[in-house]
Amino acid sequence: MRQRGIRYSLCFMLGVLMLSVVVTGCTTAESSSWTSFTGSSVEKSFPVPKEAKRTETALNNSKMDYMHYSLNGLHESEGVPEEYEKAITQWGWEEKTEESTGTTRVYKKDKLTVQLTIHDNSFTVLVPKQQSKAIIQGLESSP
Repeated sequence: MRQRGIRYSLCFMLGVLMLSVVVTGCTTAESSSWTSFTGSSVEKSFPVPKEAKRTETALNNSKMDYMHYSLNGLHESEGVPEEYEKAITQWGWEEKTEESTGTTRVYKKDKLTVQLTIHDNSFTVLVPKQQSKAIIQGLESSP
């Protein structure tokens, strides 16, 4: 009878140990997403978490370039995580709140514009192309 009690105690302690290892592992994985950044594929000066995986791209579009990234733990309803917001600011980008709508945030740096849209477990970095205006020169008549 006494051995049965010891077995239950050992099983309980093993279960608690395994649970703590799982919880610690999950916490570390989530927080590491926001500690290391690299330049986006569509705009090297705009940060994205290193752990984000590229899933869809539209490069060389006449109106925009964008890259869709998957990253577990993002929630559309929560917007841009605070740690990511800090990294964007540290990289020199400033949010233009008057241009931001819903889940899409607009950031500017120098003459560049980037739109960041948060989805559930993913996000999109979109860079609108600048409209180049054609210069038309008139013909000069010679006297």
